[in-house]
Amino acid sequence: MKWVLIVIGLVYFAGMAYLYFTQESKIFQRHYSKDYTPIQAKKIYFTTSDGLKLEGAYLENKKNAPLILYFSGNANNVIEFIDKIGPKIKDYNFIGFNYPGYANSEGRPCEDCILKYALEIYDKYKPDILIGRSLGSAVATYVASKRKVKKLVLITPFDSIENVAKAKYPFYPISLLLKHKFPEYKWIKKVKAPVALLLLKNDDIIPQKSIENLLQNIPNKDKIIKIEGVKHGFIYEYQGIDKVITKLLK
Repeated sequence: MKWVLIVIGLVYFAGMAYLYFTQESKIFQRHYSKDYTPIQAKKIYFTTSDGLKLEGAYLENKKNAPLILYFSGNANNVIEFIDKIGPKIKDYNFIGFNYPGYANSEGRPCEDCILKYALEIYDKYKPDILIGRSLGSAVATYVASKRKVKKLVLITPFDSIENVAKAKYPFYPISLLLKHKFPEYKWIKKVKAPVALLLLKNDDIIPQKSIENLLQNIPNKDKIIKIEGVKHGFIYEYQGIDKVITKLLK
């Protein structure tokens, strides 16, 4: 019995070590963010206050149209969204930049640096609207809690990385292990702009409890659209996704 307990303890602590040392690769899946050359958008760059060069894109659909600042998911190249989806949403212009370490952006991703650079980007371009998808929903929410915007649109959001991880690994002390928690449900309480949401029925990545907790903390929900027949990582393959996003923006 003693040896059985020792083995169980070793396996448990090995699991803890594995989660701790691999958390960056699980949260920031930048290996999926491949190089992308835009066809309709213009590739641009943003230099951060500490000298990092972030790759991004700008799309002008219409002169003097409202500007949307877009924050992508944890496994995406932001330029691809702006170049493929942006042109279909014709009454708005789009801008966005890849997180540090994603595609051709310099540096390494981390919660603090992503949030810091997001504010710097906002302060330079002064967008009217913020859209955030998955991990980007937390980034967009953080910016909207610190700056004045006309609208916040969240696509497949969550309440916090910490709570999502707790649901997936219930037997581990996630709060102690996790470096990047992205507490979106705390930031959303301070957002004064109307908040529109695009959710998936039966999201295969975000637990329903996480979604419900976020919804309970939004002070001024504008509208909620739920779609089905597509998985979390493939939401932009949903037929008519541009029309859905346009409804959220109106």
